[in-house]
Amino acid sequence: MKILKNFFNLNSLLKVKKTSACYFHLKNGRKILDLTGGINSHAILGYGNKQVINSIKKQADRFTHVDYKFWNDENLIKLSNEILKNSKNGLSSVYFAGNSGSEACEAALLMSYQSHYFTGNKKKKYVISREQSFHGSTTGALTLGDRKNTLFYSQNFNLKRVKIPMHHPLYLKRKNENLDEYAKRSAKSLEEVILKIGPKNVGAFVGETIMGGLVGDVPPAPNYWKYIQKICNKYNVHLILDEVYCGTGSSGKYFCFDWDKIRPDFVFIGKTLAAGYGALSAVITTKKIEKILKSSGRLQHNTTYQGHSLSAAAALEVQKIVNKKSFLNNVNSIGKFMRENLIKELKNHPFFRQVRGRGLRFSFEYDCKDRDNFSNKLYSNFLEKYDILTSTKFHRICFTPPLILSHKQAERSLEIIISEFKKTSLKWRSK
Repeated sequence: MKILKNFFNLNSLLKVKKTSACYFHLKNGRKILDLTGGINSHAILGYGNKQVINSIKKQADRFTHVDYKFWNDENLIKLSNEILKNSKNGLSSVYFAGNSGSEACEAALLMSYQSHYFTGNKKKKYVISREQSFHGSTTGALTLGDRKNTLFYSQNFNLKRVKIPMHHPLYLKRKNENLDEYAKRSAKSLEEVILKIGPKNVGAFVGETIMGGLVGDVPPAPNYWKYIQKICNKYNVHLILDEVYCGTGSSGKYFCFDWDKIRPDFVFIGKTLAAGYGALSAVITTKKIEKILKSSGRLQHNTTYQGHSLSAAAALEVQKIVNKKSFLNNVNSIGKFMRENLIKELKNHPFFRQVRGRGLRFSFEYDCKDRDNFSNKLYSNFLEKYDILTSTKFHRICFTPPLILSHKQAERSLEIIISEFKKTSLKWRSK
């Protein structure tokens, strides 16, 4: 019997013996420093956290899972309070949607439409997203994104996709514009599409708070999200933010949108919620929308393992750790240190384009001939020569390490990455 995996021709998979803190320990004796947070950026507390593991064991002795719709799991109440603990943005209700960020995205879309429907706006069926975004691989979520492997489904399912240009100051800001002017113009593209479709037909706008996996940790221009929110409010369009990648402390604030001082109608989180110690996702919304949904009789959405009890026990301990001010301060400190050193050492390099991001969600973007193969070479050199696992692909090195990365680990890995980047690029230029 064979396991069917995503990449059919990838046979030489590394065999993991165990994990600890920020490391993979392989069966062949190698010890690999993980700067990817589990490759999918989920492992924000790294591996083997005793506090989290003990909570899972304790929960397993009580019950492994009870139905979210019928039974009351006290851990979910505590977890909801932890998620909303420092909320100053008007969010007040947590819905545990399922196990993945995709399921949370689906739930947010359905909850948005249901709340419009029961307030007399039954035609609000259009959802607008941005180019070069990714929101998941389930049917509704994949129609919003631009990840190449999901285009097969969205195109062949013949589902409607309405998009505006990505928000990317480095690529799309004009030479004669300042950042605020670009932010206004970028937001204006949303209003233009809403007016073209008709405000009565548009229900929601979905966006990653920072554009993440495809273009590499692009924070918005100042005030961009404020302009977007103003447009959404004007036309009764729900603002739905995707923080599956950048939520729960990874940006240096609990919610990444707290940097932008806005209040979305919905925000959904997933991979960082239980941080790989379980599988749990959630949608957070406002009291106003909760009231509308309750008046409709019931929420027309459910999944089998929503609010999964073992995952909820894990997530509760994860979020207790993440929510500490000292923990978030350290995320910001390490992230700032790494970005400043990358800029200091590489800003004059001919391949350099930009270092950008928030907290421990940031990227170093470069440009050169045959860029994909250059990235592949860097990735291979980091891993094979130095036992450092990075997310090096396309046009950048993306840094999403466990948030417990130490200053010593950050300093040592940067020395290697900067040095190897310089050496590899020198050989590349001489080809």
